[in-house]
Amino acid sequence: MREPPAGIVGNVAANRPILSVCVILAGLIALGVAGARQLSAPAAALIGSYAATALYVVALPMALAALQPRRRFGRFCFYLIISIFAAVLIAVDVGRLALPAFAASLAPPPVTLTVSALGLFGFFSVLAPLGFNVARHSVAAAFAAIIGAVGGAGYLAIEELWGAEQGAIAIALALTLGVGVGVSVGADFAKFFAAGAPKRKAAAAAGHSAVAIMAFSLLVVAAFFGVQTFDANFGAVDWRVVWAGITAAAAAMTASLVAVTASLAVAPISEQAAVDENYRRGWFAVNWRPIRQALPPTTASAASAIAVIVVVIALFEAGFAAPIALALFFVLVWLSAVTAFVSVRTATLIVVLLAVSAVLADFGYTILGVAEPSLSERLTGLTFGAIALAHMTVSWRNAGEVWRNARDVTENALSDGLRRFLFVVGAGAASIFASAQSFAWPGGAGAAAYFLTTALIGLVLAPVMMTAMSARFARY
Repeated sequence: MREPPAGIVGNVAANRPILSVCVILAGLIALGVAGARQLSAPAAALIGSYAATALYVVALPMALAALQPRRRFGRFCFYLIISIFAAVLIAVDVGRLALPAFAASLAPPPVTLTVSALGLFGFFSVLAPLGFNVARHSVAAAFAAIIGAVGGAGYLAIEELWGAEQGAIAIALALTLGVGVGVSVGADFAKFFAAGAPKRKAAAAAGHSAVAIMAFSLLVVAAFFGVQTFDANFGAVDWRVVWAGITAAAAAMTASLVAVTASLAVAPISEQAAVDENYRRGWFAVNWRPIRQALPPTTASAASAIAVIVVVIALFEAGFAAPIALALFFVLVWLSAVTAFVSVRTATLIVVLLAVSAVLADFGYTILGVAEPSLSERLTGLTFGAIALAHMTVSWRNAGEVWRNARDVTENALSDGLRRFLFVVGAGAASIFASAQSFAWPGGAGAAAYFLTTALIGLVLAPVMMTAMSARFARY
């Protein structure tokens, strides 16, 4: 077979794994320490506290999801042990159970953190048929992303943004983006390895493939902080905040990309990984068949038209708060996608899904009588949503280069992209929770709720929009 392309980044990480990981992680740790020295003792301790929270809430569930046994009985025992252990931690924290004397000095994690970690593990476990191999291949992603986030925290401290709301958002974005890039590398590795590429070549090509999503993520982070500060400062962009957000995101994504690529290059991966990937594709094809049969291009086009009509009705009925700021954000997201993915239709799909999801989410808030989130919370949720949708739609762009039938394009795009999307959604919600628990970020809950709402709407509309656009626009 023709070997997949591997650029400079992928080749360096795959062919010099130990050196590249040590250089990147040492630099990020040094940046974190340098920033911590600029802070008071309580503020510096907050960096370590956040790292511990992120390890417990994000990294541990991902690691446990990767370690679950293949056989059904083994998984049952594994889930039972984890559930019992979590129940013991919760019982100790609420005072229903006392620790033995030799462990009396140990304090269990707060019940909210344990429940969050258990919930994320359960979510990843439900995704096992769809993303078990990706969880195994990208297990280093969360740990590396946390180190990158610590480096980003150091830069935030240097810029005197540590502890501010923008700092909490920047760290949550950095951790989510780092996990997303690592998952993308793991998914592409599984695809290339199953296609017959040698292990090291597949790892290098997977690292190279993640560069586009990294570029898009950095541009979207810049757009978010630019629009947010532009609105908050009455027309003046705070470039210090913009660069701090970009630096934190770049640190986490670079650490994750290099760590996952290097670990795949040196890990003893057998042909079972290719068997698992082929089995996963077959499983998805069988379970997707009813939706495929119910969604021909004509039906998808009609459903897309109905969605547009519903959006127009929602705009007339409920309006759309802060239209100028959000319109500017959508334009910048579109330009970011065009630049990073070199695809007008991919950029259009991302923005259409994001905008429609935002309008319908606002309409839903109005119908239910729920207080709408602030503009900052909505922009935060939409930024996380744009990143998650990009991980799914970039697979649609790649599938369009191979397949020509609209339903084939959608099926193969979602077979690859859906697992990436769901992993990013889970990691994003957990990252927001970790930041909200660690910092003074009162809008964290609102941002997470808005993110999950728009992500759910985008997930429902994605197959319809993909099929309709694949039938109408065969080229870029």
